[in-house]
Amino acid sequence: MKHTLLILMLMGGVAHADNRPATAENLAAIERLQRTLQQREFAGTGHPYALAKAGAWLDFALDEYYEQDRTGIVQDATDEAALILAQLDAQPGFDASATPHPYASERVRDDLWQQVATMKQHPQVACASEKLAQLEVQLVWTGHEKWEAGWSQAEPYARIAENLAVEAQQQLDACARQSAPMTRSVVEQRSLGTDTLFAFDRADVGSLTPDGRRRLDALADELKTWQSLQRIQLTGHTDRLGSASYNQQLSQQRAEAIKQHFVSRGLRADVIEASGRGETQPIVECHVQRDARALIECLQVNRRVELMIQGMRK
Repeated sequence: MKHTLLILMLMGGVAHADNRPATAENLAAIERLQRTLQQREFAGTGHPYALAKAGAWLDFALDEYYEQDRTGIVQDATDEAALILAQLDAQPGFDASATPHPYASERVRDDLWQQVATMKQHPQVACASEKLAQLEVQLVWTGHEKWEAGWSQAEPYARIAENLAVEAQQQLDACARQSAPMTRSVVEQRSLGTDTLFAFDRADVGSLTPDGRRRLDALADELKTWQSLQRIQLTGHTDRLGSASYNQQLSQQRAEAIKQHFVSRGLRADVIEASGRGETQPIVECHVQRDARALIECLQVNRRVELMIQGMRK
């Protein structure tokens, strides 16, 4: 059509393409197509994206009709809606994915067109199909306003397009979250006996026993298989032998040493907390024992580092 008009214009046979006033016949056609569209929407027949796009073209045409547009865009927008509805009659699953530019419109906002193309590749695109259809026609409408009177007139229409893009992306994100596998944070507790981890009365990383180092390495490797680690709380404990201040320091240092070792094995330092409780939280009391050796053995269970692990397993 555009090429035919240009040829005729050069021959002097028709009025300029920007002198095609909308008529009562245009309004009648718009209203007829709107009734057809409403019937389809009520019956639930037709691709939602295609129905939304036909509706957007009709809104475009009707608004420009009442603006007394003389560029021919009213007829062109009405024709696009009519074409979509006709193709839906022949093929109910027709998706109307193409968005042509009428003569009296120019392509604007390539960034938003690129967003449209990206969102159409989203696995949950059906969730935002109506917004995407409206967005594409709104961009054509914006291009018409710029073609007709420059960017100052087109800018408010572009803002509407930007809002539609935001709303479409929000709908896609919401559907993606709903379809994601349900994962819950879990909390697990472990207890490590420090007698097997550290040399006697020692608390630094260098004093880890070979067996203790292997046990910590295996635990660190296990934790690295988790989907996410939110928190690892290391709490050191001692027995009641010795002074309270010494035991507090020893329990703190052993928890810190295990944290240091975990970090060296690739765990994140910012999720690991280390603290000491000294002798204040015993598991057993062992008040009466035959001799010192028996007392030390009885209190062994109190000499420990407890782990509280919070995160999500794979």
